[in-house]
Amino acid sequence: MVDKMPLRVFLEVVERRLAECSADELRDILRAMAWRVHLADRQAFLAQLGVGEVVVPPSQTVWEHLLSDIDDLALEIQRAMDSAGEWEDWHGWDYEDEETNLGPYERFVEPLSLLFERTAVAFDSGEVGLALEAYRKLFTLLGLKGDYGWEIRLSDLHGVDNRETISRYLRAVYETTPPDRRPQALYDQMREARLWLGPFERPMLDDLVRVSPHPLPGLEAFLADWIDFLRAQSGTDADVWLREAVRMAGGTAGLEALARAEGRTRPRVYLDWFAALEEEGKYAEVLRAAQEALESLPPDLPIRAGIADHLCSAAAALGDPERFLFGRWEAFRAKPTLARLLDLWEAVPTIQERIAWMERAVKHVGGVSRRGRKAAVAPSLYVEPDGLERPAVPDHNLCAHARLLACDLEAAHRPVVNKPVLGWSTRSSDQALIVSFLLVLLSHRSLEELPPNLASLWSWSLLATSLGFWSYGRLGEGEEGLLGRLNAAYAECLAWGRESGRLDLDEQREQAYMAWCLDVARRRVVAIVGNQHRSSYGKAAALTVACAEVLQLRGEEGSAREWVEGIRDRFPRHRAFQAQLRSALQQSG
Repeated sequence: MVDKMPLRVFLEVVERRLAECSADELRDILRAMAWRVHLADRQAFLAQLGVGEVVVPPSQTVWEHLLSDIDDLALEIQRAMDSAGEWEDWHGWDYEDEETNLGPYERFVEPLSLLFERTAVAFDSGEVGLALEAYRKLFTLLGLKGDYGWEIRLSDLHGVDNRETISRYLRAVYETTPPDRRPQALYDQMREARLWLGPFERPMLDDLVRVSPHPLPGLEAFLADWIDFLRAQSGTDADVWLREAVRMAGGTAGLEALARAEGRTRPRVYLDWFAALEEEGKYAEVLRAAQEALESLPPDLPIRAGIADHLCSAAAALGDPERFLFGRWEAFRAKPTLARLLDLWEAVPTIQERIAWMERAVKHVGGVSRRGRKAAVAPSLYVEPDGLERPAVPDHNLCAHARLLACDLEAAHRPVVNKPVLGWSTRSSDQALIVSFLLVLLSHRSLEELPPNLASLWSWSLLATSLGFWSYGRLGEGEEGLLGRLNAAYAECLAWGRESGRLDLDEQREQAYMAWCLDVARRRVVAIVGNQHRSSYGKAAALTVACAEVLQLRGEEGSAREWVEGIRDRFPRHRAFQAQLRSALQQSG
C-alpha cells in the first residue's frame, strides 16, 4: 500500500509543477481534467475554477442532446471498466453470492434506462433516424463486458420493455434502409436481436407492424421481396420468418400453398396452416389436411405427432371417435412416450379394446427399440425448444408399462428377472415397477385398498418410471397430471384383468412370483444396508414391510413375521436402518 502523502509535500509538488508550465500547458492540463470529471461533479469542478452557478437551458424536446448524452455516459462506463480491478479489490467479495452481474456498473442502470426511454420517445415522435443512431450506440454499451465479467444487459434496465425496444430498433432499421437492401439488412439485425431477447425468443415482422400506430411503409412490396429472400436462407430463423411472411401476405391460402409445395422440407408449415384453419372454425378441413400431411411425410418424422394432435383436436370438435383414435395412434407411433401411450389408452372406448391396443403398442415399441431410433429430420432446420422435431426413444420403463397394461405378465417379468437390484431411482426402473405390480396383484386388493407401505411402494414406482426423480420438477411434453392418469389406467387394468381372468394366477404361479419378489427385495435390502447407502434406508425398510403386508393379506402371518425378523436380525448393528424399519412397521399398524 502507498503511504499517504502529507499536505505540505503535496502542495510543494503542485507549486513546482505550476512553475514549470506555460499558460498553454496549464490550459491543456485543465482540459484533460475536465474530460475526466463525472457528470454529477461538473458543477462542483466549475465552482473550483471560480465559475458561478451555471444554469443549463431546458431541452426543447426529450431527445435534444440525446446522442451527446449517450456519449457522455459511454465515457463514464469506460472509466468504470478501466478501474474495475480496483472496484473488484474493494467490493468483489460482497457480490460473490449476488444474482446480479452488474458489479461496478450498477449505478449506470438508471441513466441507461432513461436514455432508452428518451430514444423510444424520439422514435414515437417520428425521429426515426435519430432513434436508430441512438439505439445503435445504446446496444453497443450493453455489449460491453469488462475483464471481470461485469456487464449491463437489456433485462437489467428498469421500465424498459425488451421486445418493444427491439421492435422499435428493427423498425427504424427497416424505415431507414433503401427497399432494395431491406431484406438482407433486416435479416441480419433480426438474427442479432435474438441475442438481446434470449435463446428461446425471436423478433417477428409482426412486431414491427404493431410497435407503431402508423402503417409499415412499403409492406406489401417488402413481403414479396422478404419471402424470396428467406426461401434462399437456411436454418430455423429463416423458416419461422418465411412462414410468418407467407401468412401475412397470403393468409390461410398462402400457408396451404406453401404446405403443399414445401411441406416435406418445412413440416412446421402444416401446423401453421392447421392453426389458421382452427381459428376460422374449419375443423373438417383440418381433418382432411392433417390426414394428407401424415400421408405425405416420412413415417419416422417426430413432428408427425404434432400433426396428429391437430387431427385429434379436429376429430374431437367434429365428434369423430374413429379419426380421434387414429390420430392418437399416429401420435404414439411418431413419438412413443408414456404420455402418448395413455392418450391412446384413454381414446379407446372399452377396456377389452384397450388391452388389444396396448398389445399393438408393445409390438411397435419393440420394433423401434430393435431398429434404434434414427428419426428423419427436415433438412437445414434445427430442433426448436418445443421439441417437436426431437425423436422419442422408448426406454425399458415404457416397454414395461405397455406390457403390464396389455396384461402380459410373462413378457413384463422376463426382462427384469436378472437385473441388478440397485438403481431403482435411475431411468431404468422397470424392475421396481414389475415388483410393485406383482405385489399389488398378489395382495388381491384394489389400488384404493392397499396397506400403507405397499401403497407407498406402488406410488414410488409409478413416479420413478414416469416423471422420474431426475426431472427436478420440470415437466415434459404431455406430463401434466401424468401420475394420476397412469394410476387410473392401472386401476382399470387390474379390475378388468381380475374380472376377466386375464390376470388370474394359479397357486403355483402365485408362489413363484411371490418367491421372486421376496428374493429381489432381500437382495435389494442387503445391497442397500450392507453397503451403507444411508439415504436409501427408508426405501429398504418400506420395501421390507410392503412384502410383509402382502404376505399378511394372503393369510401367511407366520411367513410375514419370519420375513421381517430375518431382515431385522441380519443387520442388528445398523441402528439407522432399524429405526426406519420400526417406523415402517408402526405405519403399517
